[in-house]
Amino acid sequence: MSFGMFGKMINLVLPFIIRTIILQKMGAEYAGLGSLFISILQVLSVAELGFSSAIIFSLYRPVAENNRQEICQWLTLYRRIYHIVGISILGAGLVILPFLRFLIHGSYPENINLYILYLIYLTNTVISYFAFSYKNAILIVYQRRDILSLIEMAVNICRSAIQIMILLTCNDYYLYIIWLPIFTLITNLLVEYVTKKKFPELVCEKKVKKEKLDEISDQIKGVAIGKISFVARNTFDSIILSALCGLHTVAMYSNYYLVLSSVGALLAVVIQSMNASIGNSIAVEEIDKNKADHDKFDFYYMWIVGWCTVCMVCMYQPFMNLWVGKELVFPFHTMVLFCVYFYINQLSQIRSIYSEAAGLWWKFRYITMAEMAANFFLNFIMGYFWEADGIIFATIITAFLSSFVGITIITYKSYFKSSAGEYFYNNIVYAVVTFVVALLAMRICGYVKRPDISGLLYHLSICAFFPNIVYLGIYMLMPRYRLFIREMIHMLYRKTVRR
Repeated sequence: MSFGMFGKMINLVLPFIIRTIILQKMGAEYAGLGSLFISILQVLSVAELGFSSAIIFSLYRPVAENNRQEICQWLTLYRRIYHIVGISILGAGLVILPFLRFLIHGSYPENINLYILYLIYLTNTVISYFAFSYKNAILIVYQRRDILSLIEMAVNICRSAIQIMILLTCNDYYLYIIWLPIFTLITNLLVEYVTKKKFPELVCEKKVKKEKLDEISDQIKGVAIGKISFVARNTFDSIILSALCGLHTVAMYSNYYLVLSSVGALLAVVIQSMNASIGNSIAVEEIDKNKADHDKFDFYYMWIVGWCTVCMVCMYQPFMNLWVGKELVFPFHTMVLFCVYFYINQLSQIRSIYSEAAGLWWKFRYITMAEMAANFFLNFIMGYFWEADGIIFATIITAFLSSFVGITIITYKSYFKSSAGEYFYNNIVYAVVTFVVALLAMRICGYVKRPDISGLLYHLSICAFFPNIVYLGIYMLMPRYRLFIREMIHMLYRKTVRR
């Protein structure tokens, strides 16, 4: 987790630098165009249908039992699926090619050929499915995400250095973007080399038996529906904004979303680092033990999420003013919606690890299909009337009702065999405490309103300590949460002082 966090921080700083250069040297329309193409290809990537999650779920038990033959069989299936997915995405991407112009409201950069640029992005997406990316699963299930983090960090540093040099010297967007597929290929080749060296016994050799496929058929269908719903929630926003409002609004939205997703990516390191351990625990431990762990992990995680949300509320606007300038800054209420959007998206992350590890995707099919339809409908309706505000609010509504309420109830009923009432109560407490802390922190930060770096640093100094002190004081007054805090302190003591 710690190694992944370090690598992720480096990998997130570099895109900020690159986006800043593009905004300053080329303009917001170039940034908006890149965001639009990425969103389109994320929609096309729905062809993957979440097979990777189903395969990784199927690998937990054979890895725990050291069943090499079964592991190799699953890898063979995984490779074949990825080849089919790559062909499907390529075909769908070429079908969309003639309609690109209709997805952009208003103008776009005159010296850019939309179709050539799109084909480069399409190549970058497709190439992974043919170049060993399925072998990521080996490192994931064997809890070696630190290796993946190292590879990603090294490749991103090299690629970003070349791209920054090109933007500063040549100012050529084609030359800048062509390095994406090149370094994607390099990443996959490095993963292939490392997995072959560390796990030489794991090779694709035999087909999975039909009865094995039948065992996970429902999981695969459930993952597919969930994947489509996730795409509808997170990637249609930029496409709809582009069609309704134009590339300038897409650029503004994408700037804010980059901050939100960057914080989310750091938290994702925590989630990803826990996946394999929890998957193993689901396979070998009792339900009561896993439920107790779930409640404890959820408390720790929502403390971190709450702190991040407070930091965003206090620092979002000052940072955006310094980074992109006032002309690309949304009003205060839109910023607050982004913060709520972030918090809602993170609400059920711990629960989702247990849901996936327990293989419950098929049980969520009706809720996820309803979320997908509602999100698409509300995005268009609310986006038409309220533009970015409407689209963000539509996503908040559907994500809250589907992921936090509906899927949580099913998870508790199907796996934990209990009511979700206590979980909802705890998260209401976490949300109320975060709201109060955010108001207090904003009040303190409001004493200094300087629009320069010193004002941002003042806000940072307040947010670094004040929210956590208040969280500690409030939660220590509650016996249940006090126990979690004591366990955390005891664990940190064993990991640091005794060592």
